[in-house]
Amino acid sequence: MSNIAGTTPEHAAARQALAVFGSVSRQEPIEWAGESPLSPQLARFYREVGPEWIEIDTAGLPFLFFPLERLWDEQAGYRWNRRTAAQLVDWNEEWTVVAKQGVDPFILDANTGRVLTAPGDDGWEDRLDDPEPTFDSLEQMALALAATGSAWARWDDPFTEDWTLRPETTAAVVEALEAVLGDHARAVTVARKFGYSQAR
Repeated sequence: MSNIAGTTPEHAAARQALAVFGSVSRQEPIEWAGESPLSPQLARFYREVGPEWIEIDTAGLPFLFFPLERLWDEQAGYRWNRRTAAQLVDWNEEWTVVAKQGVDPFILDANTGRVLTAPGDDGWEDRLDDPEPTFDSLEQMALALAATGSAWARWDDPFTEDWTLRPETTAAVVEALEAVLGDHARAVTVARKFGYSQAR
């Protein structure tokens, strides 16, 4: 059972994993600049894990984390239209973008505590599919993104001569994700979401 009052092993592991790629620090809810309340899960994540500006290299565009004081600004293009500032009708009030890979958001659903993804090439407003649950928690998401980055970093040259990903690179990412997620099929699905299209 989680210790609600303090840092859990999951929080500690996520903090340690992200610290490899950038600064982490305790951040309090007062730093949240949002117009809507900060969810309890997100408040605790920033207090106990505390990513600041973190960039994790991977296939394609890197994963990005943001400090809490910046996070509300990162809702632009998802919660509201960047050009008109109009609220987007298909955005759930319980959602918060917590990280990105390019324009692809990682979205906390405060109702469930799960993290949703909606990958696509055309951005949020032009996507074809609704976001779907991908991670059980913010901590699992952080561990999965860090594990992917660590697996990627093991390879000095992750590409073949024709600029396709080496099978060994993709296999290393799947193995790293499986260690976090505990299921091979799920690891393959997530790896494909991250741009490792030949994952199997």
